Amino acid sequence: MKTNYLGIQAKRNSESISEQARLLMSQSRHKQHNRQQSMLHRAAEEVGIEV
Repeated sequence: MKTNYLGIQAKRNSESISEQARLLMSQSRHKQHNRQQSMLHRAAEEVGIEV
């Protein structure tokens, strides 16, 4: 019975780690997108394009 419990815990830990990794990747993509948008706005301002 204890082996089954440990297997369940390991699966939950693995799922938790996967969820954390997905969250970090999502946050990273959002940060990158925001940086790109900022750069585009700055570049547009420099050449006089209204965004």
